[in-house]
Amino acid sequence: MPPAPPSTASVVLSEGGPGLVDLLADTTELRIAVTGPRMLFERLRLLTTLSSSEGCTAQRLEELAGRLEGTLHCGLTGIQEAPVTVETHRAGAVLEIGLGPASMYQSELVLRTTTAETFRSLLTRLLSDDPARPFFAGLYPVPAAGHLDHHPDGPGRP
Repeated sequence: MPPAPPSTASVVLSEGGPGLVDLLADTTELRIAVTGPRMLFERLRLLTTLSSSEGCTAQRLEELAGRLEGTLHCGLTGIQEAPVTVETHRAGAVLEIGLGPASMYQSELVLRTTTAETFRSLLTRLLSDDPARPFFAGLYPVPAAGHLDHHPDGPGRP
């Protein structure tokens, strides 16, 4: 019998750190330490090499969002839900994960599958019409546009 995959994987998002979080992990839980949520990083956005013609449709992204749950753990604001949302538009759809209120401190996003499947299995099943086709799926930390302490007149203004 093959060994069970580890249940948790961890990664740190910080200035100068990795620019993508590999979502094709063989785990059911990802712990993402986020330095400066909403100050350095606004939210996380799913990026994939799959197109809608390969199975990554708005409907399937909605189904994926319903199979993920996230909680934010912060010493300043406590524990709260991390919203997993899908925004549809003419060119397709975007899955995003919120990072909670702005904080100059570190918080931890705990992202889990609700189906007991690994992230790799869940994403392959929901987003690809061909399970044998290799693809990439990751979370991109969207840079924050600015913070009132740094830009009192709005982002991009002196």
